[in-house]
Amino acid sequence: MPVKGPLAAGAGASESQALPKEKRLAKRREFLRVYESGRKLFSRYCVVFFAANGLTYSRVGVTATKKSGKANVRNRLKRWTREIYRHQRGPLGLDLRAIDIVVNVKPNAAQASWGEFAPDLQRTLQRIAAESAAR
Repeated sequence: MPVKGPLAAGAGASESQALPKEKRLAKRREFLRVYESGRKLFSRYCVVFFAANGLTYSRVGVTATKKSGKANVRNRLKRWTREIYRHQRGPLGLDLRAIDIVVNVKPNAAQASWGEFAPDLQRTLQRIAAESAAR
């Protein structure tokens, strides 16, 4: 049976399309640093924080609270977010900037379709790219 949906393009590829571990935020203190020292942007389905990180590349972290729904819903929203970031980091030049990005998915995103969620987050990432380029 063929794979359908937003992740279908990478399915079946022999090499991993996942974000490398060094390009992800994992520790609580990393998230807190971005919250405290970074800028905040609001969109319909997300609140996005970003701050300089002192590295030569960008990193991303994603959160979804229990208000969003059960674990399968939260995990789907986080997968969608990472997938959008992974596809946009090259064209927007996010990999060339030394920034950490934290995406907090809002509870209303649970009712959104891929077609609604993706453009919303893409616009926010474009704003981050524009603002971090200006600095």
